[in-house]
Formats: sequence, C-alpha cells, structure tokens
Amino acid sequence: MKRVLTYLHPFLFALYPVLELRNHNITYVDAAALVRPLILAVLLTASVWAVLRLLFRDWQKSGILTTLLVIAFFSYGHVFIAIESAFGTPIRHRYLTLIYAVILLLSAIFILWKVGKPGALVSFLTVAGAALTIFSIIPSVQHDLAIYRSAQRSNTAQSSLIQPVSDTDGTPKPDIYLIVLDAHTSIRTLQEEFDYDASAFRQQLQELGFYVAECAQSNYPITKLSITSTFYANYHEDPTLYPVFSSLVIETLRSEGYRVMTFENRSSGHFDIGEDVRLARNQMLLSGVDLRGGLSEFEVMLWQTSFARVAYDMPQLIPAFNVQSLHEWEYYEHYQQTYFMLEEMKDLPEIAGPKFVFVHFLVPHPPFIFAPNGEFAWADGKAEGYISNVQFIDSQIVPVFAEIIKKSKTPPVIIVMGDHGATGIPEIETPQWRMSILNAYYVNDQARNDLYESITPVNSFRVVFNNYFGTDYPLLEDRSYHASNMEKFTEQFLVENECQASP
Repeated sequence: MKRVLTYLHPFLFALYPVLELRNHNITYVDAAALVRPLILAVLLTASVWAVLRLLFRDWQKSGILTTLLVIAFFSYGHVFIAIESAFGTPIRHRYLTLIYAVILLLSAIFILWKVGKPGALVSFLTVAGAALTIFSIIPSVQHDLAIYRSAQRSNTAQSSLIQPVSDTDGTPKPDIYLIVLDAHTSIRTLQEEFDYDASAFRQQLQELGFYVAECAQSNYPITKLSITSTFYANYHEDPTLYPVFSSLVIETLRSEGYRVMTFENRSSGHFDIGEDVRLARNQMLLSGVDLRGGLSEFEVMLWQTSFARVAYDMPQLIPAFNVQSLHEWEYYEHYQQTYFMLEEMKDLPEIAGPKFVFVHFLVPHPPFIFAPNGEFAWADGKAEGYISNVQFIDSQIVPVFAEIIKKSKTPPVIIVMGDHGATGIPEIETPQWRMSILNAYYVNDQARNDLYESITPVNSFRVVFNNYFGTDYPLLEDRSYHASNMEKFTEQFLVENECQASP
C-alpha cells in the first residue's frame, strides 16, 4: 500500500486544478464536462513522469519533478491573470516563463543532487495532494447531490403540476422544435437602438406562417435562468435550479413517447436535458460524454489558466486552420459547429418521430465572428459585430425552417426565441435592451389564437400543450426580472414592458 501511495502525488496534483476550476464555475459546468480534461491531465502526467524516469532512473525523484511541472503548468495562467489584475497590465510571457524556468531549474537541482532520501518529501506531497483533491471533490459532490435532490423535489412538484394529456384519437403527434438564438433581441429593438431594419426577416417568418410577438421580453436576463424557466413553464422559486431533464416540458413529452434530441455546442454543459441523441460534428460517445467534440467553455477556461496560456496569447505559434491564433481557432470550432447544426436540422424531419428537438445557437451572442455572408471574420466594433451576427443567423435560419416545414409529414411546432436581449456591448446595455427578445411561433390556428404580442417564454409551452395535447394550463402573468439571483426576484427588479405593438 505504501508503495502505491508513492506513485499517487503527481496525479493528485494534476486532478486538483481541474476539479477546483469547476468549483469556481460550478453553476455552468456540468460534471460530464470534467471527463475529457481529467483523462488528458492523467495521461499527460503519466507521459511526463515516464520521460523523466528514463532520464533520471529514479521513480521517486522523477515523480517529485513531475509534480513540480504539473504545479507550474496549471498555476501559470492564474499567476499571469493575477499580475494583470494587480497592476492593470499583463506581464510579458518571456519574463514570466523565465521566472518559472529559473524556479523549476533550481528546484530540480536541489531534488536531484541535494535530496538523498526523498521518502519524506514524497509522503508530504502525497498527503498534500490528497487533501487538496478531496477538498476540491467535496463541493462538486455537494452541488451534484443538490441537483439530484432538486430533481427529486422537481419530480414531486411536477407530478402535481403536470396535467394529463387528452386522447388525440390517433392523430399524429407533431415534431416540436425549440430553437434558441442566444442574445437575439427583438426586431423592434434592432430598429430603435441599432438602427438596423430587420423587417425583411419578420416578413419572411410571417410568410412561412410564423406568429412574431413584436413586444416579447425574456423572463430573466441570463441564459441559465431563462431557458430553465422556459422548460419548466414557470418562474423560479427554488434557490437550487431544477435540472431541465425533470422539467414539465421534458416529462410531458416523454410521457407522450417523444424522443429528445439536441446538438453539441460550447455551452452544452449548461443544460442536462436528458437527451436521447446529441449531435456533433465529431462524435465518440461514452455514457453521453463527447470525447472528440470541439473545445467546451470549461476547457477554454482551463487552457487560459494554465501554461497553455502562452500559446493562447501568441498567435504566431499556432497557425491552425488558416486562422491566425488559437484564440480564433477556439471560435472557429464554434463557427464550424454552427454550420453543422444549420445543415443537420434540415434532415431532422426524416427521422421517425415524434421528437422534441432543442437547438441552442450561440449566435448572435459574442464572439462576433460571422460576417453577414457567412464568412469567418472578426468585427471591427461590438455593435457592428452584433448586427453582423444577427444578419448571418437571420439569413440562415429562415431556409432551415422552410425545409423543416416542407419535409414534415405532420405540421411541426417551432418556437424560435432569444434567451435574452443583446449582450457584449456593455457601454450601451440597459435593462430594457437586455430583456427584449425575438419570440416567434409556428403553430396551428388554434394555438395561434392564444398568442399575443407581449408573451414571455414561461407561457410558450402552456399555449402549445393546451392546444395540442388538451391540457388546461392557465397563462401566467408575464414578468421580466432584471436579476440573476433568487433574492432579487422582486418587484424592485421588474422591467416594465413599455412596448406598444404596431397597429
């Protein structure tokens, strides 16, 4: 047992930074997002240790050196960011890497030539690494248990809230699509605040048969709160967000035999909808974990807080995909995945149904990398970049809807919405801007009669279920809270809808 412990500390110090980074972003990082980084951390640590063992022919000393390298690798980005925060300007990598190199060299000399019996140091590192790792695991486990318990509470609550679906007499069930265009503001706001005329987009939607809610607002100003409340068709009342997979929408549709489908994107870790199918450009599925997909937001954070930060900040080192920097390559993957989603959606009606499809496009949300014609291009300004992203996604999504409608044997239900309004332009952002959203519905005439210009997402599926499944959910009062925590979901933070619909 003691011999086994001798070989643990490099791996413990490799696991700790990954686990702790998740703890600092735990609301947005699903446990599944840890799988690939943890596997890579262990494999790279083992590789470094094996090389050092060949060089120095001593397992204990090479293990200590490996641990030092692991600590240096994962601390580098944090130190870089801390210096920038403290002094207002970043330190040059050439200086910081030199400091790190000197410290590592002196440490290696001391360990190799001054430490005769490294057993005590190995024991210390093992105990320290174990303590750090255990204390980093505890918050994650507590959070995941809280999510599990909230799912149980949700199941109990939903069992009393979910209404029985009436017999449809064998009528084919429609495919249901929930399409989120992240940060897509309303057509009215585009005109009034950005001086951009999107009336052609509205007309194209209307010609396809969509109802466009001209004065729609989101219920919450951030993605997690907004989308979760849409799935629950209700406002948040529990400090711990219920998981989406136990929501009113998912539970109802599963009870009706719907398959649940979604797409991978950079924020897929934000939501666990309990999907049956998750589509990605590169797939290797292991218990629902995509091991070869594009960089997730969590992996980008890990990259930026490690020694890999050097490559991230030095474009000349990585001319990947003809894109000038790794920073751009990160978004180039997002660019490619967006096109993949647009193309794959056109073929979804051919899959035997019924099915519920949740598609979360991270457009027109930053990064502003889409030119209006679809080319990969960085925008010169934030407002200009936002409009470029809007022009791109609006021009691309309409043909997709047309294809879905054309190929569907039973007319589908399509809800396309912004989860919140324009973002990434802090100098001009207001609560009204933040809450104003695109909100459009492709539904039958019966459901269309229940829609209105200021409808908010908490009522979207109440309208759909009432008119397609014969339920009798009352429509809720439409409220928009410009707040991101439970204590502020009060009248003080309500954003009044001042929009007046066009005659």
